[in-house]
Amino acid sequence: MRGLLAALVAASVLILMGGAAAAHANYVKSNPASDARLTKPPAEVRVTFSETPAARGSDVAVLDVHGNRFDNHDVTLVSDEPNTLRVSLGVMGDGGYIVSWTTVSAVDGHETNGAFAFAINAPLPAIKDIGPSAPSPTALEIAGRALSYAGMALLTGLAFFTMFIRVPATDGEARRERRLVIIGGAGLVAGGALLILNQGADIPGRLLLLLALRVVAGVAAVAALAVPSRLLPADARREATAFFGLAAGLTATLVSHAAASGDLRYLALDYLHVIAISIWLGGVVAFSYVVMLSARAEDPKELGRTIWRFSLTALAATAVIITTGTLQALDRLVLLEDLVETPYGIALLAKIVLLTLLLGLGALNLLVWGPRMRRGRAAAAQFWRGVIGETALFAGVLVAAGFLTAFAPPAQANGAAFDETKHTSGIRIELLTATTLPGRNRFVVRVQQGLTPITGAEKVALRFTMVEHDMGEQELVATERAPGEYAAEGSPTAMLGTWKVQVIVRLAGRPDITALFTVPVSQPVGQEATTKIIAIPPYQLIVFSEPFQPQAGAPLTINAVVVDSKGDPVTGKKVHATFSGPTTAPALDAVENTAELGPGRYRFTVPGLDAGSWKVTISVSDAGSGVYDLEVTR
Repeated sequence: MRGLLAALVAASVLILMGGAAAAHANYVKSNPASDARLTKPPAEVRVTFSETPAARGSDVAVLDVHGNRFDNHDVTLVSDEPNTLRVSLGVMGDGGYIVSWTTVSAVDGHETNGAFAFAINAPLPAIKDIGPSAPSPTALEIAGRALSYAGMALLTGLAFFTMFIRVPATDGEARRERRLVIIGGAGLVAGGALLILNQGADIPGRLLLLLALRVVAGVAAVAALAVPSRLLPADARREATAFFGLAAGLTATLVSHAAASGDLRYLALDYLHVIAISIWLGGVVAFSYVVMLSARAEDPKELGRTIWRFSLTALAATAVIITTGTLQALDRLVLLEDLVETPYGIALLAKIVLLTLLLGLGALNLLVWGPRMRRGRAAAAQFWRGVIGETALFAGVLVAAGFLTAFAPPAQANGAAFDETKHTSGIRIELLTATTLPGRNRFVVRVQQGLTPITGAEKVALRFTMVEHDMGEQELVATERAPGEYAAEGSPTAMLGTWKVQVIVRLAGRPDITALFTVPVSQPVGQEATTKIIAIPPYQLIVFSEPFQPQAGAPLTINAVVVDSKGDPVTGKKVHATFSGPTTAPALDAVENTAELGPGRYRFTVPGLDAGSWKVTISVSDAGSGVYDLEVTR
């Protein structure tokens, strides 16, 4: 059995070093893009997520504003695009469409959903309330998780206690030890079965395998009790119990939020957290049920020494729990207010409070009741009441852990290039941008008070100023596209550098609520983008098209920002463009509109270009010219 324990550790390392996936698959990008304005119908819709979704149980529905469905119900995973689902489309006309998606995580079966809009020669439709991005966990799921954790803790903690703290000294203690093994094994079986039942027929294969292994571990732990002592001595049976408890704990880590990071450190932290809390919890139950029922017939000094040994073990386990829990919380929380403003944070706070109370009871055992009993003084009754209290609190910890692992953490990965949250005047304001490249961008503001999204704001605006250069102040007004979510599109951040974005939220009967964000805008080396830097000494031009991906025959705008050698905007220049490509196109003069666009901004309005590769030669008065490459799709 020692060899099996070593093999488990080795297997754990190998598994943990393998590819990891998140517990929630979130929207990253799509084709058509969110809020895309098209001139002709697409043949299919592709949606890419932060982690791998399971094709079975996931859905991508394309609906018009009346709820009529236009996809062919043939959702599949795309083999050459990681984490991407596709669905083909039927005949579509002009109008607004909503893509409503639902994913089931291939890791732990968590469901997430969302929606985005696109339009074909029409205004974008409004997105109605589609519910939370991750539905609340069911009672069946919470019960399954709590029972699973109870089984892991009983098997692991009981085995540790009986191997290292105190070996059962009487037949009665041995019988009670066996009963706890049966209860722990039954917890694993029942918990795993409930989670499988909760997922139903659409359970991902990987999750089914891990939950099945959890059930097998519970059955094997109980079955080991039936093996004769001559074949499996008591010490070896306890090692087997420890093995099955640790194996079940490993299945919990492999479907945990720690897997979302793909970082071995966080996976290891989660596994250590599971082991430490199992040793503490299972040890408390073992102490109360196996040892304390024999306490009256036992020498108080010997009982005091047992209390001392277990209290030191519990102290070490507590240090591990606090350290690993804190490190994980820092990775998963965005703000301290997350503890009271998100379901995940509330579950975490409940767990912290319960563990703090447990720590207080443990300190009494270590510092008061244990020393009294080692000196031969009667204190068993007080210690017994403390142990009962610890057991009740641990039951609460298990339920809190069930909720905690079912909810998505606030710092869950998403497709935003910039994502930052501020808290001001009791309001939570989150700013997300689709890209940090210069040029046209999509800005999303999420506004929440407590757990409630703020709907119907009188105004949500974004004001942009640049740190390095005086580009004036520009403003975008966002419109509500979903409960508590306001979106705006534009190209105020057209220059490379650091931009200050002031978000202003106006609510009825309240002063304006503001939050200031610092958004870096850069052109990553080697990244393909429609924003390009063109050198025309003594000037530089930052050129980008709107939309980013022009379509054949559709109107488009080419923007150029002219800056001097210091990076300051240059006004009053004549900027001219000529086109060469698959067909002929007329030359254009740029329009400078400082009041609307900001200083140094020039705009070419192009009626439409044929599909293919185009070269746009842009010249600036009193300087030379440069070439902007433009790809127009069909």
